[in-house]
Amino acid sequence: MLTISSGHAHDILAVVASGRVNHEDVEGYLVPAIEAKLQDHASIRLWYEFAPEFEGISVAALWDDAVLGLFHLSDFSRVVMIANQAQTSAMVNALACMLPCPVKVFAADEQTQAKAWLDQ
Repeated sequence: MLTISSGHAHDILAVVASGRVNHEDVEGYLVPAIEAKLQDHASIRLWYEFAPEFEGISVAALWDDAVLGLFHLSDFSRVVMIANQAQTSAMVNALACMLPCPVKVFAADEQTQAKAWLDQ
């Protein structure tokens, strides 16, 4: 499941992944949230957090995410990913290599540092 988190700067999209992320999450929540932010900004910053309850992502959602990344390749100015589990961190680091903007991965207990880096 994906949820959009509030309380961040207007050009930051904050997403929390928990449970199992599927096609409907990407198409129903993530895509509209990105497109809404891009109506007001030429580029946005992304805060993508994997909650401790994150269980995985479906193949369809991975495909959607890849297509979304290609379509919005230059729309992100900076991306922060918050992940704790070893297997999640490995996946996140692999995804980070595919983005053309600065991407940094932080542990859950480093959220203050993540926010400072995202705000640079």
